[in-house]
Amino acid sequence: MFSASPFSPGPSHYACGCCFFKFNAWGYLPQVSLKAHATILSSASRTTLTQTFVNPSDSILDEVSYKFPLYDGVSVVGFKCRVGSRLLRSEVKSKEQANTDYETAVAKDESAAVMDHSDTENDVFTIRLGNVPPEETVTVDITFVGELKQDAEADGIRYTLPNTIAPRYQGSMASRSLDNSTAFRASLQGISITADVVMEKASILRELQSPSHSIKVSLGKTSSTPTTETSFEPSQATATLRLSKDDRPLLERDFVLIVKADGLDSPRALLESHPTIPGQKAVMATLVPRFGLPPAKPEVVFVIDRSASMGAKIPTLKSALKVFLKSLPVGVCFNICSFGSQHSFLWRSSKVYDSSSLQEAMLYIGNINADMGGTEMYPAVEAVTQQRLGNRDLEVLILTDGQIRDQGMFFNLIREHAADNTARFFSLGIGKFTSHSLIEGIARCGNGISQSVIDYEELDRKVVRMLKGALTPHIYDYKLEAHYETESDHDFEVVDGAESTNDSTTEIDDEGPASREQSTNTISLFDDNFTEADPSHKPQTDEEGLFLLAAPKVLQAPHKIPTLYPFIRTTVYLLLDPDASDRVPKSLSFSATSKQGPLCLTIPISDIGKGETIHQLASRKAMIELEEHHGWLQDTSDTNQNSFHQLHDNTKEQVAVRECQKLGIKYQITGKHCSFVALEDGDSTESNQTKEYATHVHYHPRYESSSAGKNKKKKTRGMADSGPMTMDSCEYLPVHALQLSAPSVSKPFGSSRDPGGTFRAMSRHDVPGGLFGATRGASPSTASLFGGASSTPAAGTTSGGFGSARASQSLFGKSASQNPSASNPPPLPGLFGGLGSPNPQTPGPLFGASAPEPTTRLSDSSVIHALVDMQTFEGDWFWKPDLFHLLGLDMTKTNETVNLLLGKPAPMRPDEANVVATLLVMGFLENKHSHSRDLWELVYDKAQGWIHAKLDQMGLDGESMRAHEAEIRALA
Repeated sequence: MFSASPFSPGPSHYACGCCFFKFNAWGYLPQVSLKAHATILSSASRTTLTQTFVNPSDSILDEVSYKFPLYDGVSVVGFKCRVGSRLLRSEVKSKEQANTDYETAVAKDESAAVMDHSDTENDVFTIRLGNVPPEETVTVDITFVGELKQDAEADGIRYTLPNTIAPRYQGSMASRSLDNSTAFRASLQGISITADVVMEKASILRELQSPSHSIKVSLGKTSSTPTTETSFEPSQATATLRLSKDDRPLLERDFVLIVKADGLDSPRALLESHPTIPGQKAVMATLVPRFGLPPAKPEVVFVIDRSASMGAKIPTLKSALKVFLKSLPVGVCFNICSFGSQHSFLWRSSKVYDSSSLQEAMLYIGNINADMGGTEMYPAVEAVTQQRLGNRDLEVLILTDGQIRDQGMFFNLIREHAADNTARFFSLGIGKFTSHSLIEGIARCGNGISQSVIDYEELDRKVVRMLKGALTPHIYDYKLEAHYETESDHDFEVVDGAESTNDSTTEIDDEGPASREQSTNTISLFDDNFTEADPSHKPQTDEEGLFLLAAPKVLQAPHKIPTLYPFIRTTVYLLLDPDASDRVPKSLSFSATSKQGPLCLTIPISDIGKGETIHQLASRKAMIELEEHHGWLQDTSDTNQNSFHQLHDNTKEQVAVRECQKLGIKYQITGKHCSFVALEDGDSTESNQTKEYATHVHYHPRYESSSAGKNKKKKTRGMADSGPMTMDSCEYLPVHALQLSAPSVSKPFGSSRDPGGTFRAMSRHDVPGGLFGATRGASPSTASLFGGASSTPAAGTTSGGFGSARASQSLFGKSASQNPSASNPPPLPGLFGGLGSPNPQTPGPLFGASAPEPTTRLSDSSVIHALVDMQTFEGDWFWKPDLFHLLGLDMTKTNETVNLLLGKPAPMRPDEANVVATLLVMGFLENKHSHSRDLWELVYDKAQGWIHAKLDQMGLDGESMRAHEAEIRALA
């Protein structure tokens, strides 16, 4: 009954919205309204989804199924269901207990609800509602928290609300199951999304943009700011999307919001105290590393999706591959694997990157089409690992637009090959139907990074960032130390419990040299002195008979510090020992080693007071690792020091389920083994009450799926009409980006366009109370980062600075310069043209007899793309008219100027001219496109290497040109 609806459209295969099965056919409860309210605080978010549905039939519905996706890795921390006038209260329990309670309530003719995670995908949830009265309104509130990813394209944080929170109704089924009046009522209300952005007081918001939708941006306040408030807070803003019936009240793609603000990439560590669990504290450390190491020379294999669904995205894929290949350094080995229903390779084995292999690969790319059927990713990646070169590290870059059937099996394959730290896996999701669970899981299990791009979004910087990550040397000995306020021999603690890979998988050998020597002695079959072993020496077990394992006093999530990549955000959590609450950590230290020297970073910890958000994020991340059969259990043992690896596979699974349930019930978060159950409360009111949960938990490790609904006699009951929720209409700014700068007297934020005022302040019922644990009614401008009582950070600065190769390097370099100009136009089509553009701009002719008109001028990214195309395999550019037209230089005058600089009476030789042409391009990129360094720095590095080698070969002439290198670059 609860399988996906056959009417589910497109590649998503999800029956989203409230659906019911009646008279051997699927029907949907029409959605009256959808409201989403998100609060973005630094690098985390809290979102409340409110969806209202109506039962249009004249009889009670025994059971309604509600299936929907959320972004991978989020923690669902709140679930409230209102059926008519009855409010259902929810609580997290073991999955078995939650479903039992639900079935019991439904059997008593009570309204009830249960929310379960999908067993196969981390980002899919199912809610079942029992006993929905006729012509009644059902309102479902879901609250979830999540950490935000770093968007490599915009160098900001990226908030995503998946597109299929809005139901996709097929027209034929709508006409069959729903009457016109009900459908019309639903379309009248539409969809509303409000995102409040609240940064730290000292931070200034520089830009809010949505590559997915046209949004309205209100500056200097949030949606909860009173309308009478006149102060302007540069650290606050609100982005709002409202769709009416004229805008088609169904989200057609993920809602994406990108936020750029000062200090987002600064390392920070926050200490949070749990409000109801005595002594429990948690730490969140987040950093965007900034360091540079010489690139490695690995084997790089591009695994590209050529299934039928890639049709419209093939031009984007081709352009991405072209820049990937052009940016590879000399000495790398590479190959291309295409997959669909089958898979094939460009070559039987990877080839060294040279002019011949590059030319062959470029011809191959030109013939790529979406002509390989389905999406069988597993055999393709398995083949890549089987035929890898044995003497090089392997970097696998997977580009896909879809999803696969068995993610768990695929993740196990990736984790197995990444375990020895010689292979890494990266993923780029393309389009609106990409499974976030898939692309995030590939990166998480493969020690890589993931990025996603939707329709109409640029992706040039993302692919370059991904390639730079793949060329980063393998560093896997990262460690995290917590330093405490007490000054003693134990003032710091190494909390990274993961030992070396070999140690963690080595089984215990109980036989030492002495025991082996004694084994040669004769043992009597009847020993008067023999006594039976004390039963108390057996490993301790729980009430279910499962072994009790020694959990770490400080639980780190992820258990092993992931590889740190420059400009890619990494977040690590610590759940501290509640029995040692008197020990307060003052700082955290990350450390690692490389061939160039040690890497280190110290981050002071700020105490933000009481709250639950960091605890919920930490426990969910630890739970995901246990669900995927790794995490802290891999390095633990029972009370007799027997390793977890010595247990039977079934026992391992049961122990992992038990530990997941402990985390879920203790911190009230859902997972594959924990569910929210909502039951009728005899005291159902709208008041907001705080509920404390005991630290003792009851778990059910041997869970089996409960039966679906039970057939009951149809019942009808009268019910007062509950009218649909109303929304205020508003106009919104039809632009995709609004750049912000520091306020000025004449034009606040430097904008010549009036954003059109702010929305009305939302009522208390619209905004979740106590957001991130804040006191109700606290103003966002005075609340701390996560709503707790703020305090001054501990004194200290980040260590580092670059010295000699033997000196310690900082994980952070100098902060990138900001470009706060608000007069810049919205982003132009990307290097690869994105996935299409709502407002395509057609460039004029590349070369003409006269200067092009400003309206037909090539965009900056198009110029860079053209230069990349002109670069040779070795890294240089030829002296030719096409190049000078692109650079905007007169070839004859430039030739004369260079001859004067070099003191050459005769014309330059061809090799000298190519050196000059290459220097001009390098100067052009540095002087006129420094803001796009992320796009061209890899091809620039290749050119720099070619220049050094070529000038060395030219002898005295080369020395002369080297002396005037800066002057030649300045000509462009």
